[in-house]
Formats: sequence, C-alpha cells, structure tokens
Amino acid sequence: MYDDLARDLARILETGTVRTLFQPIVDTRQQQVFGYEALSRGPSDSLLHAAPLLFETAERCERTVELERACLRMAAATWASHGIPHKLFVNVSPALLMPPVFQKVRLRHLLEQHGLNPSDIVVELSERYPAIDLSTLRGSLSWLQEQGFAVAIDDLGSGYSGLKLWAELKPDFVKIDRHFIRGIDADLVKKEFVRSVVDLSRRLGCQLIAEGVETEAEQRVMTALGITYIQGFLYGRPAAIPGADLAPLVRARPPAPKSPGRETARHLTESVPPASPSTTLAEAWERLQAEPGVYALPVVEDGRPLGLLHKWRVLETFSSPYGRSLNERHSVTTMLSTDALVVDRDTPLESVSRLLVDEDVHYLKQHFIVTENQRYVGLGSTRSVLQRITEEKVARARHANPLSGLPGNVPIQQEMERRVTASEAFDLIYFDINHFKPLNDVLGYRTGDQVIVQLADILTSLFRADEAFVGHIGGDDFVVMTDGPGSVRLCERAQVLFGRDCQGHYPASMRQAGRVQSLDRTGAQSTFPLVSLSAGIVRVPTGDERTPAQLADTASLAKTRAKGAAGGLYIETTEPRPSARAVS
Repeated sequence: MYDDLARDLARILETGTVRTLFQPIVDTRQQQVFGYEALSRGPSDSLLHAAPLLFETAERCERTVELERACLRMAAATWASHGIPHKLFVNVSPALLMPPVFQKVRLRHLLEQHGLNPSDIVVELSERYPAIDLSTLRGSLSWLQEQGFAVAIDDLGSGYSGLKLWAELKPDFVKIDRHFIRGIDADLVKKEFVRSVVDLSRRLGCQLIAEGVETEAEQRVMTALGITYIQGFLYGRPAAIPGADLAPLVRARPPAPKSPGRETARHLTESVPPASPSTTLAEAWERLQAEPGVYALPVVEDGRPLGLLHKWRVLETFSSPYGRSLNERHSVTTMLSTDALVVDRDTPLESVSRLLVDEDVHYLKQHFIVTENQRYVGLGSTRSVLQRITEEKVARARHANPLSGLPGNVPIQQEMERRVTASEAFDLIYFDINHFKPLNDVLGYRTGDQVIVQLADILTSLFRADEAFVGHIGGDDFVVMTDGPGSVRLCERAQVLFGRDCQGHYPASMRQAGRVQSLDRTGAQSTFPLVSLSAGIVRVPTGDERTPAQLADTASLAKTRAKGAAGGLYIETTEPRPSARAVS
C-alpha cells in the first residue's frame, strides 16, 4: 500500500496535477468576504485526493517541500485566473521558510508571473509543524512583512507551541483551531479559553479568525466575544471557484424574526456556475468531485436553462464496469434531467414549496433552477426551502396570538416596518368587532373566544394571497396588510360572513329582537345591537413617508371612524403626513 501511495505522489508531482479549492473567510461586521484560504487536494481519481493522506505521504517520502511548492504554484495560477479582489491565505510549513529552501528570487518570480501583489497574500504558518530555529524563521517572516505580506498563525490550540509562536513571530492574524469552536455554545471551558485569546489579541493588536464555525449558535458566541472574522461551513465550503458555495451573508447578522410569507426564491438562491451543452461528463464530474456542497450542475445555453445534471446519476454510471471509459467523453446532455423545476426568483417560498411537493408524487426533488426574465441566475435546494419555512413557522408560533394562532404584535410591527422600508404601496386595514363586550357578558367568554376564532378564519380565507398579511393585535382587534386588489370588496364580504356566522351564537329571542340587554361601562342596564364588524382602511401609496407608528395611529383613527360610518366601513384617503425622518 505504501508503494502505491509513493508512486501516486510521484505521478502527481511530475504532472503537476494537484488541485486548489478556496474557502471563504467572512468579515461579519462589514457583511462581506474578507479573503479565501487556498486548500490543496490530489486529483479526484487519486488515492491521495484527501489532503491529510496527501501531505502525510509526502512527509513519509521526504517530499514535503516539493509538494508545498507545487501547491503554491497551483494556488497562485488558479487565484490569478479568477481575479478576485480579496486576500489569499496560503499554508506554508516552517521548512519552506528556512534557508536554503526559502529563496526570495523564486518567490518574486512566482508573484510577477501571475501578477500578484504581496499586500493581497497572507502566509499561514501552522503550529502543527515544529519550528526548531525560531530566530531564523522570524527573520524570513520579518522580510515577508516588509515586502507587504501579512502573516498568520494557523490552528492555535492544536499543539503546544502556539503561544510561543505568537509571542516570537508577532503575526497579523491568529486562527483559532476548530476544536475550540465546535460546540462552544454548550461548553464553558471552550468559551473561557476563546475569551482569554480574545483578550490577548486585543492587547497585542492582532486579528482573530475563528475556524470551523458550522452553526448559528456557534456564530452567536463568536459575535458576543467580539470575533468578526469567521471561516466555516456556515458561510461556505471549499469550492473550485471562489464564492461558488458561498452562503447568503445575511446569516452573519444576528437572526431576526422574518415576515411570514414574504421571502422569495431569490433569498435562497446559490450562485452555482453552470455547465454548457459542450461540457463533457468527465469535466462535469471533476467539478462535482471538487465542490462537495454541489450535488447537481445546471446546464445552460445562451443564458437559458436546459436542465440539471445530477451527481448521483453520473456516479451511478461511472461506478459500473467500464462506465467511465465508455461515457466520460460524452456531453452532459446525455444524462440531463429536463424535468427540473424552474421558478422565477420573485416566487414566494410558500409557492416554491407547494410546487416542489405537488409536481411529482413519486419523489421530492433536491434542487430547482432559479431564473430572472427566463434567464438562469442560480440554484435553490429543497432542503433550504423547507428549513426556512419551518423556521418561519416556529418564529410565527413563538409570537402568535395563543387564541387565533395568527401573528401577534411583534410580527405585525416587523411586517409594517418592512413594507415602509421598502416604500411599498399597500392597504392597512384595522378590523374591530362592534359590541363585543355585551356578547361576552351575556353569552360568556367561551362564546366570545369562538367568535374571535371565527373572525380569524374568515380573514385568513379571504385575504389568502401570497402578498397579504393577517395579524391579531389582541382581543377583538385584527389587522390586514395587503397590496392585492379589491380590499373594499373583501372587507364587505368579511362583514357579511361574520354577521351570518355569529347569528347562531345568540338565542332565537335575541336574534329576532336584534339586540341584547347588558350592563354598559358605567354599570347601568342598557340595550346593545348584536355584534358586527367594522373596518378602517388606510391607503398607503408608494413612497409614503409616514413612520410605522404614524400609520398605526392613522389606522386606529380610521377604525374609530368606521364604527360610526354607514356600513361600518371607512377609507382614509388623506395625503400622507411627512415623518420626522423626511423633515430632517
């Protein structure tokens, strides 16, 4: 086995077929990519494809320096071909920086050959490798820093020399080993260790990078501790093309409750570079192997999607006897799935979910194609859609009114703020039940609860368009926000249905009389009509400068006027008042 690995390593070094992947490092404070770490792999069909075995074999064969130089050459060439305006982090062992191996002329030539600037490169030195002569190593690193390179210590905490290296080498960056990040939200010891590292970095003027962040909970701890540079699967996996597997950077912000039903396919679209009809199956398989997070490649011609090439299908064919040799030169179109779901990027996630579930009763598709004006823009995953909808339902349940199950005051406020910020035109409708207290007093609170639930059902059934929002403020007060047509007609229909459904709660004598006897708010006996529904409508035009608080006041006033209006309906058509932000 060792001889096979040694021969494979020799072939890789002779042919220069080492591959480079890039994983993003995100600045969560600026909400943008800060840089990419170059990660080396063997060819996909090699026994040495995995990095640990590749470098372990090189060390056993005493060819580590050769392999590292090959990795640096490939990283420089690949990085230059993409022209990405971010910092490139490259891994170097101390042995490569010690004379006579370290040659400044060779380094300058590599930079000039690919048009790279030292200020764009961060040299990562791992503490996993022993550095015998620290003074000589420090001399090489000092020269690199004078030329404009930045220096980083990788894997802090994985060995015994990390703090010594930090003190001796004075790096620009220190990367905390993933061991101390994994599960830090539930581990007090890890949290205190990282907190001490943060304190030390502040005193020494060094930037920290947290490696291996994979969950929102871990990210929240990093934010609380003040670490802004993050690397991990939460933001992106290693990919052959920088940014190909980059997660939406909004995830770097503290998660805020989302407005129900307002997210669209664009929010979960991943930018996966497409293949063309001329791409061979061998070329496509290389990409699918190099990009672990990609399980299907979109095939696009002149901007228009033709279908999806699924990883499982290629694997199934290539795994059969002679399958690869017989098929690898064929076009991707020979295995193309043309029944892929295609949706516009503005399609609401609820609609995408229904399409995914309803389109085929035999299986649930893993991916769908997202377009804009019928042209390909990216891929979406079914898992992400279902996860996001589940998150929305959980958040909705957390802030829902316990009686009606509708969104309560928190999501109502968020939805209004979202619409105001987006300068959307919409109708804000405030519903209120007239004479609800006498019904409660005469028929009991259980009947009153049934009436409230009935109204909730009526409003959700009438205002069920994807752009509509129905919320329950509390008691007998409801709010609807919609930019759909026919608000007045729907309000009138709601009044009719509510009046009809509530009649059955009253005894026959009260229904015939059309009134009930009850105590008024002063405690005096009085006569009240049966319950009915009022609706105050506020028309909010595009670009309205009123704040959410001002709109809420206007809606409350419209509701009051609706109670005294004929038919229980009032439309606020006054010109929008300028808000404080508009005046300032």
